[in-house]
Amino acid sequence: MVIAAEEIGQRLRFARESRQITQEDAGVMLGLQRSAISLMESGQRQVSTLELIRLADLYGRAIEWFVNPNIPLEQEDPVVALFRAEPGLRNEDVQRHASRCLRLLREGALLRRLAGRRTAASLPRYELPFPRTVGQAIAQGQLVAEQERRRLDLGKAPVRNVPETLAHQNIWTAALPLPSEISGLFLSSPDFDMAILANLTQPPARRRFSYAHEYGHALMDRDTPATVTSVHNAKTRPEQRANAFAAAFLMPAEGTRDFLYNLGKGRGARHEEAAVDAVTEAGIRGTLRNPARAQNVTYADAALLARHFGASYAASIWRLRGLNLVSVEHTQALLSQTEEANRYLRAVNAFSDLDDAEAEAPVEGHQDHELHGQVLSLALEAWWRGEISQGKLLEVGRLLDIEDETILDLAD
Repeated sequence: MVIAAEEIGQRLRFARESRQITQEDAGVMLGLQRSAISLMESGQRQVSTLELIRLADLYGRAIEWFVNPNIPLEQEDPVVALFRAEPGLRNEDVQRHASRCLRLLREGALLRRLAGRRTAASLPRYELPFPRTVGQAIAQGQLVAEQERRRLDLGKAPVRNVPETLAHQNIWTAALPLPSEISGLFLSSPDFDMAILANLTQPPARRRFSYAHEYGHALMDRDTPATVTSVHNAKTRPEQRANAFAAAFLMPAEGTRDFLYNLGKGRGARHEEAAVDAVTEAGIRGTLRNPARAQNVTYADAALLARHFGASYAASIWRLRGLNLVSVEHTQALLSQTEEANRYLRAVNAFSDLDDAEAEAPVEGHQDHELHGQVLSLALEAWWRGEISQGKLLEVGRLLDIEDETILDLAD
């Protein structure tokens, strides 16, 4: 069945308005006058194949949606559906912050397209069989983390700024005040490509872990367009796999072992040293014996490891256990010393890196600092390149809570 020009125009208008894009901005994208866009939407002007392809990309819709009358005009956005259906996201305050964040994401995506920036489509996709056991889930997550660190050339060093690392992969990041049972969300939408939202109310180290955890979903589970990580699904295999990914991504095995070695730990109570004789080239061998207790990993060692990699104290303990650097019994003993570890790190002025209930409260209005900066940068660039009007620049500035005079000064 052939779709009428009037219905194509109706869909063009619906798609544009649902993305909050003006006819003027759509015209800029295609190099056309606003009147041409208006005529397309009223069915009075033929839309070429190339124009339809570019408009579909701008509006985040599949070509088929515009030309197949059997596809419903209004299909519920899976991201919107998630915020409507998930009990923990129905809170009025959460909805208010989420609505503002989603609008920022859409504006940022539009500005990125106008600037001709590449999107997250270049992000690798790791095709993995569904893990049947916890062991398989952990092994898969660790393997993908090792491959990602190699791909990103991270070596064995800490990831100093996780949101910045994700931004370089064209994934938006933001932190919102979410219920305590939710740590983060991964969102994939034609509106804005991919985004990761972390719980602002968590301490910094746990937020870093949440960003890394959701990054694992982006790499391994992005066929699901909207997922929430909460206490209610923590025991599912995809969540266990993403947890293993986050731990290995933030605390690489080689880097963790090296850190302990530098503390004089992790080599065992006795180990052999060897060298070659300069005259005879015969081997020289000897054994070093350390007091057994000197090799015990203490809560202070684990706390310093957490600070080094920007992880929580608990995450560092479980990573040590995963690498068989501490026993099951020792793991429980270290976890029972969380308060001692917090006090220790406060003494060395690193308190903010730990998972502590007394962490400094987040500042209202700064929950989307990373996203805020990215959108502002894109808006200014689009203005300087003549791709958006002054009115659009001011509109973005107001969304970012920037006064008109200030953003115009920045633009000039």
